Amino acid sequence: MAELAALTSPADDLASPKVSSLGRNVVLLTWDAHHPERVSSPTLSTDGEDIWPLASLRLSLPSGATRHFWVFHRPAEGRMAVDLALQAIGIRTNITIDSDTTIASADAEELIEGIDRHGCVALVSALFNVWGAMFRLQRNRTFIAILGDLLSQIAPTPGHVIPVAQIADEFILARTSLISGFGKIDAIYTFGKNGPVRIHTRPYRIPDVKDGRDAVHVLIDRAQVLSDESLLILIGPGGLSVRRLFRPDARLPSIERWFREQAQAAPGLREHVLLDISDRSAAGPAYALELQLRSPLRPRRISSSLTTPSAEIVSALATPAGTLVTGWYRDPVGLFAGIEASARDDVPKDLTADLFKFPVEVAGPTDGTRLSATGFAVLAPATSGSAQILQPRFHLRLKSGARHPLVPKLQPADPLAARAAALRAVPAHHVDRSVLTQILSPIIASLHGQARERIGRPALQSIGTPLARPKVSVIIPLYKNLEFLRFQIAAFASDPWFRANAELIYVLDSPEQAQEVEHLLGGLHLVYGLPVVLVVMERNGGYARANNAGASVAQGDVLALVNSDVIPVSPGWLEKMAARLNGRRRIGAVGPKLLFEDGSIQHAGMYFAQDHRGHWLNQHFHKGMPRDYAPACEERIVPAVTGACLVTPKSVFDAVGGFTEDYVVGDYEDSDLCLKITMTDRKIAYLPDIELYHLERRSMSLNTEYMRGIAWQYNCALHTERWRDLMIAAMQAGRPRKGRNAAT
Repeated sequence: MAELAALTSPADDLASPKVSSLGRNVVLLTWDAHHPERVSSPTLSTDGEDIWPLASLRLSLPSGATRHFWVFHRPAEGRMAVDLALQAIGIRTNITIDSDTTIASADAEELIEGIDRHGCVALVSALFNVWGAMFRLQRNRTFIAILGDLLSQIAPTPGHVIPVAQIADEFILARTSLISGFGKIDAIYTFGKNGPVRIHTRPYRIPDVKDGRDAVHVLIDRAQVLSDESLLILIGPGGLSVRRLFRPDARLPSIERWFREQAQAAPGLREHVLLDISDRSAAGPAYALELQLRSPLRPRRISSSLTTPSAEIVSALATPAGTLVTGWYRDPVGLFAGIEASARDDVPKDLTADLFKFPVEVAGPTDGTRLSATGFAVLAPATSGSAQILQPRFHLRLKSGARHPLVPKLQPADPLAARAAALRAVPAHHVDRSVLTQILSPIIASLHGQARERIGRPALQSIGTPLARPKVSVIIPLYKNLEFLRFQIAAFASDPWFRANAELIYVLDSPEQAQEVEHLLGGLHLVYGLPVVLVVMERNGGYARANNAGASVAQGDVLALVNSDVIPVSPGWLEKMAARLNGRRRIGAVGPKLLFEDGSIQHAGMYFAQDHRGHWLNQHFHKGMPRDYAPACEERIVPAVTGACLVTPKSVFDAVGGFTEDYVVGDYEDSDLCLKITMTDRKIAYLPDIELYHLERRSMSLNTEYMRGIAWQYNCALHTERWRDLMIAAMQAGRPRKGRNAAT
C-alpha cells in the first residue's frame, strides 16, 4: 500500500507529493511547493526507526514554485512512513509505503513539466552524475528507460556526432559542435541500450568565430558505440547537449593518416589526442609515442632576417621533472616581448622571466653568413599526462601583440639520446651553478633515471673453463675501445698467480660490439688459454652499472675493478694488492701507482680540492711527476683511489651498495665509492710498490656525451652536494705536515 494522507491544513494551490520508482528499490519523492517558505527535509522512518534520504535536489520553477526531489532506498520489509512539512505555515503531509506495494516508474514528462532549460540541466546532471552511481542504477532497465524518455523529451531531434578517425581497435576520435556560450563541460557520457557510461576525458574545443560555434573533439571507447541509437551526452553547469553518435564504418581513416592530413593545421588538438590516448589505456603511452614518430609535426621557426625578429626552438626535452627548452631569437629592432609555452588547456605559459640568456651565432639569410643572436635556456613546467611529447609547442610574442608559432624538430624518444641532447643543450662555457642547478640538473637526472630503468638484464657467456674457486674477480668494463685488449690479456696470462687464482670478467657496455668482442676473446683464449666471463649489457648503462653487473656475477671474495686501458708492469700485482686488504688495519680498498706511457705518474692516490666555484674536484697526488718521485714512493692512507684500478673485498663492496649509479657516463663514481667505504670506518690505502700503466680516458674520449657536454659539471655538482662535509673533514684530517707528502 502507498497511501497519501490529507494535508493537515487547507492549501488548494499545494500539489500532493508524488512517489515513483527509479528502479530496483530506489524511491523518488517529488513535491511542488507553491509557497516561498522553506520545505524541511522529509522525516523517514521504518518500523519506528528513523532513516534519512540519501540524495536531494531543489529546482526553482518559472511560476515561482519550487520542485523538490528526494531519493532514498525503499526498505525490503515493513512499512515506511514519510513526514513532509512546510514549516513556516504549518502545512504537513504524511506518506506510508508498504514493502509489497508496487510503485510506478518515474514519468519523464512529469519530472520536467514546468521546468526551464537550467532546471533540466540540473536534473539530468543529478541523474547521470550522482543518483545513478550512488544507487548503482546505471545498468537497471527501469532507470535506463527513464533516462531514455527524459532525453527524448529534452532533445527530440538530437544533433550529430561524426567519427573522424579510428585509433587502433580501441578508440574513435569524434567531432561535434556546440554554441560558443555553452560554457564548461563537466561530464561526458555515452548512452545506449546498456545505459550511461561516463567517458573520463576532456573534450577539445576549437572556436569558430564565423558561425559562433565551437568544434568539439572527443575520444570515445569504440565498444561504447554499439548502434546508431547511441547518444553522446555533454553536461556542464549551465548547459546540456544530446547528440546522436553514429557507428564508424570501414572507411574511417586511421589516426596516423588523420595526423598527416589534418593535425598539422591543429597542433593543439593533435597534442590533446596524444595525451588522451596515453591516459586512457595501459598501451596508450607506447601508442602515443609511436604516433609521434610516424607522423611528426613540421618544425616551425621564424627565419633569420637582418631587420625583423626571428627565433627557433632548438630542443624541447619533455620529462616528468619539466621540459628543457633551448633556442635563440634575434631582435634587431626591439620588438621581442617573450617566449610562451602552450599548455594542455591552450592557456599559454609565459617563460620570459625565467630565460637564461647567452650569446650565440646563427645562420644568416644567405649561405655562409652568420648573425649574432640571443641564445636561451629555460625549465618549462612538465606536460600533464603520461604521454611523452616529442614536439612541445611554443610562441614568440612580440610587443605588437602578435604571436608566432614555434615547433621544434622531433626530439629524441630514447632517454639515452635525450640525455645526450640535454648534456649538450647549453655550451659548457656558459653553464654556471645556477643554470646547472635550476635548469639542467632536474632534466638530466630524470632522463638518466629513465635510461637506467631501460637497461635490462645482461647476458653471460663463458669462454673456456672457469676457475672453480677464484680468490679474486677482476672486473673490466669495455666501451667501444678494444685497442688494448690483446695487451691486457697477454699481461694477465703471463702472471702465474693471476692464472691460478683470478677469474676475469669483461663487461661489454657497448652491446652493438658483442659479436666482435666474442670473436676477439675467443681467439685470445685459444692463444693464451685464459678463461673469460663475458657479460653483455642489454643497453649502454655507464661505468657504474657495468661494474655493478660484473660484481653481481663475481665468484671471488675480492674484487679488482680495472679499466680496459690499464696494463700491469710486472706479474704479482694482484696478489700483492689483495694481500694488503688487512682486516686488522681496517683497509677497505687499495689502489696502486699508475703511470703514463712515458713513465711519469698519473695516480698516486686521490685527494679533494675546492675550485673557485665552490665545487670539490678529484685531484691526483703528484700527477706528472717522475716515476721515482720520493713522496710518491711512500705507502700511506689517502682520501680515495681511482677506479681505474681499485681492489676491495666483495663483502665491503656489497655492504655499501656497490657503485652509485646516478652519476652520468662515468666520473666521480670511484671517489663516491671510496667515501662510502670511509663511512664504514674503513681506510683507503695507496700502494706505491705496485705499478701499472694507465692510458688515461681512452674509452671516455669515445663518448660524445662526456667530451662535448657538461657531464663532468653535473657529476661534480652531484658529488659535491652529497659529500661536501665528508670531503672537508677528510682533507682537514689528512692535511700533510710541512715537508711531507706535499701534493703537486
